[in-house]
Amino acid sequence: MIYLGLPVIWGWLGAGLVLIALEVLLAPGSYLLWIGLAALTMAGLSAAMSFSAGGELATFGLLGLAFGALGWRIYGARVENDAARDLHDPAITMVGRVFVLSGAIENGIGQVRVDDTVWRVSGPPLPLGAAVKVKSLDGSTLIVEPA
Repeated sequence: MIYLGLPVIWGWLGAGLVLIALEVLLAPGSYLLWIGLAALTMAGLSAAMSFSAGGELATFGLLGLAFGALGWRIYGARVENDAARDLHDPAITMVGRVFVLSGAIENGIGQVRVDDTVWRVSGPPLPLGAAVKVKSLDGSTLIVEPA
């Protein structure tokens, strides 16, 4: 099929390459790669077969869904096995650590300094400067006990 004096294959090739370039340059980890691969596949199919305009769009839609599902499966598997997935989980990185109170625990509430941040703590009454060990987290409050 020919549009604007050019074979359709060039449109699909251009669209596919632009989508893949956008994935690489602007939005890594998105699904533009998979839609781009669907467009490149559509270019190959357009070169081998003749489609109506509606048939091309329907085939591209189905290819987009199939490649998107493949990408979802690949990205999902990568995230499941990612060794750094717990890197920013305070419950895992804070529990068991020992800190010095920067604010006495009075009425069950106090403060500790963790690196450059002040965290709210909850625990038994303890004076300023006492060492505490983190038992768990309740939202953004550290639950502590005397160390």
